[in-house]
Amino acid sequence: MSVMREELHHLVERLPEEKVAPLLRLVRGQVEEQPVVRDLPFIGMLEAEPDFAERSEEILRVEDNHSL
Repeated sequence: MSVMREELHHLVERLPEEKVAPLLRLVRGQVEEQPVVRDLPFIGMLEAEPDFAERSEEILRVEDNHSL
């Protein structure tokens, strides 16, 4: 085993239990050949007028006033 692998092994052994899961996900992501596919169903769901982003502050202000 290389020196770096031995050091990594030693450091992992010293980790508190609550830090093991995030590190495990990170390492698994490095060794898996298939890229992680994320399911993001909300992408592309919003349809709006072309100037929606430009008017967003105005729209929020109007909505805020209506909720009072």
